[in-house]
Amino acid sequence: MATELLRLRCRGHQDIRATHGKTLEVTADPDITGRATCVVGVAAKIVGPVGGPVGAVAGPVEVTLSVAGLSVSVRALANSRWRPGASFVIRRSPHRLPNTLATNADLSSADFPRPLVDALADPAAEIDVVVTRAPTPDRYSVLYRASYPDDRLVAECAAADSISATDSAARALVTGLGYSLSTRVGRTLQVSTVESFAEAADEVLGLPPELTVAAVLEPAPVVVVPGLPRREVMKVAATTQHAHVVFTCPADELPRWLADATRLAGTTHAAVLPFDERPMSGAVSDIEAIPGSGTVWCALARTNSFTEADVDPRALFTSLKAEGVSSTSLVRALSGQPGWSRKQAYDFVLGVE
Repeated sequence: MATELLRLRCRGHQDIRATHGKTLEVTADPDITGRATCVVGVAAKIVGPVGGPVGAVAGPVEVTLSVAGLSVSVRALANSRWRPGASFVIRRSPHRLPNTLATNADLSSADFPRPLVDALADPAAEIDVVVTRAPTPDRYSVLYRASYPDDRLVAECAAADSISATDSAARALVTGLGYSLSTRVGRTLQVSTVESFAEAADEVLGLPPELTVAAVLEPAPVVVVPGLPRREVMKVAATTQHAHVVFTCPADELPRWLADATRLAGTTHAAVLPFDERPMSGAVSDIEAIPGSGTVWCALARTNSFTEADVDPRALFTSLKAEGVSSTSLVRALSGQPGWSRKQAYDFVLGVE
């Protein structure tokens, strides 16, 4: 029998339409208008899980909605950052907003059978929504940088088929929660208390975006150059072969930036962070265009092997200076690295010059 993670009870409403093609939502509000085309239940209250407190939910889940003897089930990926509140949103997209219970759903409200939608439009209808654990379909890995045993870590541990730790403090966190470390199979969770991991992953939790986007690539040093013009980012990439170069650019210009990285720096693989926590990675030619004009993070994979060593800022500075990168850009690049303040970067550049 599947493990029950969350149970809601709500009621129908005469303005339920269930015609939204991207989301479905259950709301705590008692009333809606016909414009709320994703809503499938109102006046929602949490009534379970039975025998346990309500906390975060993680991993693959099945959400079953039942009303008047009819039911529909949705498979999705739970968002362990979600907390109970005014709404419970399930999205077909991977975008995790604060009210998002789950993403990557296989159905939206528009896919509900019409007889079931008719039943939901009855204000007297009582609706049950049950979230249960679903099996991990394929190998899936999660990296989690944790500082303390919060609800999210508890949820991710509970959803994992196996757990590993990169350091003694992480091992203490995991075992302190009552979980054991085990061989990596199925949905794997790698916990760390430092900003480094031994392998790439599908999902990265607890790291800033500049490290999140690089964490899905083969482990390597990271050079962060946010906000630099495309031309100067390419100069950094062309002279930095031993580290991942991480930058920001407008989403609609990403294909041009990647084409330049291939042409000028020989980049063959990259990662892009269009949504929080789950970067996309692969061959540059396979990375799809990102819709919209917002800013995205991108990491260009290193192009040769390296030994376990930190980036040498003096050697990097000298080579980039020779390529015509300005001192101002170098200060910005250095101040974007972990452990570097803007003053430290400015003093370093002045000292080398």
